[in-house]
Amino acid sequence: MKKKNIAWGLFFVFLAAVYLVTSSTGIEIGVGLPGIFMTIMFVWLFVDGIREVNFYSMTFAIAFICIIYRKPLGLERLNLTNWTILGAALLLSIGLSMIFKDVRRKKNSWEKTINWDEKTGASDSEQCSGEHIRCENNFGSAIRYINSDHFCDARLENNFGSMSVYFDNAMIAGDAASIEVENNFGETNLYIPKEWKVQNELRHSFGAVEAIGHSEGSSVAALYLRGAANFGVIKIHYI
Repeated sequence: MKKKNIAWGLFFVFLAAVYLVTSSTGIEIGVGLPGIFMTIMFVWLFVDGIREVNFYSMTFAIAFICIIYRKPLGLERLNLTNWTILGAALLLSIGLSMIFKDVRRKKNSWEKTINWDEKTGASDSEQCSGEHIRCENNFGSAIRYINSDHFCDARLENNFGSMSVYFDNAMIAGDAASIEVENNFGETNLYIPKEWKVQNELRHSFGAVEAIGHSEGSSVAALYLRGAANFGVIKIHYI
């Protein structure tokens, strides 16, 4: 968290410097201060997308920058509307995510995987067990019940669908466990025992992270929530 605050501090310092330079020199860049602010924000999002190997963040960041600078870039002469640019970014995001799926999985892989579950375009419900859980849902609806006496970590990916994962019948092995969620254009619901001590580190890019209920945090072990909601929502239900 401290590193994140420092990074954001540098971000605003840089923004102030750009504003002072453009104001004092009279440089015309085709956009005002709000445009400069949004440009830096989208550049930040693009860099974060590279770091996380998130093609949705990268492509949409570029798309919005193109929209901001559509006149200086000459996009108006090409009759490219904002929706055309965003639609192309969406298709490009899906394509790159499918082509480089192995790269993204390798970045977040474990040495030992007990369960791998991937469903596409179907509505289903399943029981999952093991120390390391991996679930993926594409263009469909899925419900997963995690039954584990030695739960260590889980990686969940939901693309253009709805996924609900229940952890109320899982026991954390050791002092800590982690759940990494990647939600793209969909809704992911996490049902977590309210007794667990939850450290919420989830991020969102054009999406939302919501908590329903509250965590009592009475357990000794801690649960770390990591990942991001991209153009969708991640809901944390404390039960």
